[in-house]
Amino acid sequence: MKSPGSGAGILFIVSATNAMDVFSATNSSPWTAENFGGDQEKVDSLREYVYHAMALTAITNVGGAIIERSVWPLIGATLATAYMWWLYERAVARGMQADSKGWDKA
Repeated sequence: MKSPGSGAGILFIVSATNAMDVFSATNSSPWTAENFGGDQEKVDSLREYVYHAMALTAITNVGGAIIERSVWPLIGATLATAYMWWLYERAVARGMQADSKGWDKA
C-alpha cells in the first residue's frame, strides 16, 4: 500500500460519500424507517435494502481499493456504512418502541 498523500484524503471522502449515495438510492430515510418501525414486514423490507446498500458499497469500494492500491477507500466506506447501518437500526428500534406503523393517526 502507498503511504497517505493528498490523494488519500480524496479517496477517503469519495468512498464515504459513495456509501451515503448508495444508501440514499436504495432506502428511504431513517426518519421514514422510524415512522414504520412498528410494522415488522416493513422493517424486514428495509433491512433487505440496507443489506443491498452495504453489499454494493463494499463491492465498489473494494474495487476502487484494488485499482488504486490503497486502503483509504475501504476505510471511508466502512466508516460511513457502519454509521448508516447504526442509524437505520436506531430508527427501527425507536419505531418499534413507539409501535409506529405509519403516518395515519385514524
